[in-house]
Amino acid sequence: MKNHFRSARIVIWSLALTCFSLVQPALAQDEAPTPTPAKILTAAPAEHWLPIPLSDLLVFTLPDAADGTKRQAVIQLLPSSLSGGHVRNVRTFAKTRWWDGTKIYRVAKDFVTQFGGNPDAKKLPKGLETVPESEYFNAALGAKRDADMAALQAAVDYSNEYQGTEIRPLMKLIYENGGAQKVGFGGGWPIGSKSVDGELRYYPLTCRGSLSPAHYDPPDSGTGAEMSVITGEAARSLDTTFGMVGRVIDGLEHLQNLPLGTDPGGFYADRSEYIEIKSIRLASELPLAEQPAYQYLASYSPALLQYIEAHGGYGNICTMPVPIRKATPGLAPAN
Repeated sequence: MKNHFRSARIVIWSLALTCFSLVQPALAQDEAPTPTPAKILTAAPAEHWLPIPLSDLLVFTLPDAADGTKRQAVIQLLPSSLSGGHVRNVRTFAKTRWWDGTKIYRVAKDFVTQFGGNPDAKKLPKGLETVPESEYFNAALGAKRDADMAALQAAVDYSNEYQGTEIRPLMKLIYENGGAQKVGFGGGWPIGSKSVDGELRYYPLTCRGSLSPAHYDPPDSGTGAEMSVITGEAARSLDTTFGMVGRVIDGLEHLQNLPLGTDPGGFYADRSEYIEIKSIRLASELPLAEQPAYQYLASYSPALLQYIEAHGGYGNICTMPVPIRKATPGLAPAN
């Protein structure tokens, strides 16, 4: 009898161990770690990383810091197909090297770093355009956003249905609190739209790192001689109040971590505090060995939504910058 019960116990334990071994892989699968943002970007298809044209890049150089640290930022301009007179003026200033030797004269905490030739009353270059406020808007931005968002939705639908993913729509991952009726990505840029005088108008959104022409009272929209780099998280309050011509994609810390101005508005109280700009150049005009190369994650890539969700935060469209990475020089042809 004892042997009979011992045999029964052995059978029961064997069955239990077998069941446990079958369940364990399923549990391990259920508890698989959520991919990190970095892993999502690494796994994104190579063809979803698109080159930023060299001709759309500016290299902003300050004198080396006291400890010898190089201080250089790279700015991506809105492409000519999605922009207007302000961007053309910026190219004129860079080509004529007008900003070389001009000053940073305002650093307002969590708001802007402002620079240009204003403190020296520097004579403007020839050929600048007078830019109306109507150019804050551009229909081509809307066409690009809507095309990329439609392609993204189609890719997400396919992935969810046939590849077993559970990618959520953009507006389930973010909220809109900046006054736009609709937001989305197009060509790697966050783009908003709203009705103005009964017409739907499209505009580039002002996020942290944006490059914006300073100006005075409307209808003066500025030439672009005086520029602000937006350094605060509340940048969306500036949408369509100032133009948006580009964004800092590398080295923002060199334009943000500067001594703060003590006069109202963050202006430097004394000229001795001004920070001289060494140079601002179109990257295409630099020697070949110094030309930077960058890629951005396509707006129609499902990896973009996975990347946003992997951060776990629920913010507006500017909370997580569009993924941009350095690339091997030569992959971003000038246009």
